[in-house]
Amino acid sequence: MYMEPLYYKVKKDIEQKITEGAYKKGDFIPSEPELEQYYKVSRTTVRKAINMLVEEGYLTIVRGMGTKVTPSKLKHKGAELMSFTELMKRQGMVPEVRDIQIRRIHPDQEVLEALELKPWEEVYEIFRVRTADGEPITINTSYIPYRLVENRDLSVLKDKQSLYQVLEDFNILVQNTEDTMSAVKASQKQAEILQISKNDPLLYIERTAYDRNDRIIEFSRIAIRADRYKHIITLRRR
Repeated sequence: MYMEPLYYKVKKDIEQKITEGAYKKGDFIPSEPELEQYYKVSRTTVRKAINMLVEEGYLTIVRGMGTKVTPSKLKHKGAELMSFTELMKRQGMVPEVRDIQIRRIHPDQEVLEALELKPWEEVYEIFRVRTADGEPITINTSYIPYRLVENRDLSVLKDKQSLYQVLEDFNILVQNTEDTMSAVKASQKQAEILQISKNDPLLYIERTAYDRNDRIIEFSRIAIRADRYKHIITLRRR
């Protein structure tokens, strides 16, 4: 008769406690010695169970602190254009914007080329930290041609969550975007803002947004915590 290994029984019980909410997302589970005593098994058995749950995405080991239940990742289907605010609300999270900074500047060459601007043209640079349920998730730096919004008051962004909603209020509708994604390591500054460790993985996106006339209206640089975000792309055969 088949007998389940002890580590697997421990793993299943911890997993059940997570799914049923006894161990809530973001909370630390009992320490290895406590689990060893609770399940009356060896330290090796406990570690094997924990490692399996880490591999399956249920737990995260935090050095010097312990093991915590992995928070849910934000899921974004790649073919669907959606603002961060909409994405948060759809997944039952509370979105917030922090540290908004709006400046009128002469941009660097990359931004000029991305927005197809003349060398002398100016842009609005909009810096924001986006949070979900109070936890910092993304650092967004957006650039909008000054000539598009020169008579508009962008300070309303401090009262609204979505840049795209503000642009829509100005009769500037984002029809589609083109994203270039890469994996990068967090700089010291990014780590401090996102409350992670330096060199932790980030998803870095450069986004170009277009209106219905295929006019470029925004270029963004977005750094996203890789441990809190999942980008889903569905490919279909023609």
